Amino acid sequence: MEITAVVVTYNRLELLKENIEALRHQSVPDLSILVVNNASTDGTKEYLDEVANNQIGVLHLEENMGGAGGFYYGMKKAYKEG
Repeated sequence: MEITAVVVTYNRLELLKENIEALRHQSVPDLSILVVNNASTDGTKEYLDEVANNQIGVLHLEENMGGAGGFYYGMKKAYKEG
Protein backbone atom coordinates (compact mmCIF):
# COMPACT_ATOMS: atom_id res chain seq x y z
CA MET A 1 0.00 0.00 0.00
CA GLU A 2 1.33 3.41 -0.94
CA ILE A 3 0.93 6.28 1.51
CA THR A 4 0.76 9.90 0.45
CA ALA A 5 1.22 12.78 2.88
CA VAL A 6 -0.81 15.78 1.70
CA VAL A 7 0.66 19.10 2.82
CA VAL A 8 -1.19 22.37 2.24
CA THR A 9 0.84 25.57 2.35
CA TYR A 10 0.39 29.30 1.97
CA ASN A 11 3.30 31.72 2.40
CA ARG A 12 5.19 29.62 4.95
CA LEU A 13 8.26 28.73 2.90
CA GLU A 14 10.71 28.09 5.74
CA LEU A 15 8.22 25.92 7.66
CA LEU A 16 7.40 24.09 4.44
CA LYS A 17 11.08 23.27 3.90
CA GLU A 18 11.29 21.85 7.45
CA ASN A 19 8.09 19.88 6.92
CA ILE A 20 9.26 18.31 3.66
CA GLU A 21 12.63 17.43 5.16
CA ALA A 22 10.96 15.78 8.16
CA LEU A 23 8.61 13.79 5.91
CA ARG A 24 11.50 12.66 3.71
CA HIS A 25 13.18 11.12 6.76
CA GLN A 26 10.19 9.08 7.94
CA SER A 27 10.54 5.32 8.12
CA VAL A 28 7.45 4.68 5.98
CA PRO A 29 8.52 2.82 2.84
CA ASP A 30 7.64 4.50 -0.46
CA LEU A 31 6.10 7.56 1.21
CA SER A 32 4.88 10.07 -1.36
CA ILE A 33 4.50 13.74 -0.54
CA LEU A 34 1.96 15.94 -2.29
CA VAL A 35 2.29 19.65 -1.56
CA VAL A 36 -0.68 21.86 -2.38
CA ASN A 37 0.50 25.42 -2.88
CA ASN A 38 -2.45 27.63 -2.01
CA ALA A 39 -1.36 30.52 -4.31
CA SER A 40 1.65 31.53 -2.20
CA THR A 41 3.49 34.73 -3.08
CA ASP A 42 6.70 34.20 -1.05
CA GLY A 43 8.78 32.07 -3.45
CA THR A 44 7.04 28.81 -2.55
CA LYS A 45 6.10 28.09 -6.18
CA GLU A 46 9.67 28.43 -7.38
CA TYR A 47 11.01 26.30 -4.50
CA LEU A 48 8.47 23.54 -5.12
CA ASP A 49 9.19 23.51 -8.84
CA GLU A 50 12.87 22.94 -8.00
CA VAL A 51 12.33 20.09 -5.51
CA ALA A 52 9.51 18.26 -7.32
CA ASN A 53 10.52 14.71 -8.20
CA ASN A 54 9.08 11.20 -8.16
CA GLN A 55 8.62 11.39 -4.36
CA ILE A 56 7.44 15.01 -4.08
CA GLY A 57 4.44 16.01 -6.16
CA VAL A 58 3.16 19.55 -6.41
CA LEU A 59 -0.25 21.05 -7.06
CA HIS A 60 -0.28 24.82 -7.58
CA LEU A 61 -3.69 26.40 -7.03
CA GLU A 62 -4.39 29.68 -8.81
CA GLU A 63 -6.17 31.14 -5.78
CA ASN A 64 -6.02 30.54 -2.05
CA MET A 65 -8.80 28.07 -1.31
CA GLY A 66 -8.09 28.00 2.43
CA GLY A 67 -6.98 24.94 4.37
CA ALA A 68 -10.12 22.92 3.68
CA GLY A 69 -10.07 23.76 -0.03
CA GLY A 70 -6.40 22.90 -0.28
CA PHE A 71 -6.92 19.54 1.39
CA TYR A 72 -9.93 18.85 -0.84
CA TYR A 73 -7.88 19.31 -4.02
CA GLY A 74 -4.88 17.51 -2.53
CA MET A 75 -6.85 14.47 -1.40
CA LYS A 76 -8.70 14.38 -4.73
CA LYS A 77 -5.39 14.36 -6.65
CA ALA A 78 -3.81 11.78 -4.32
CA TYR A 79 -6.86 9.50 -4.66
CA LYS A 80 -6.80 9.75 -8.46
CA GLU A 81 -3.11 8.84 -8.50
CA GLY A 82 -3.75 5.75 -6.41
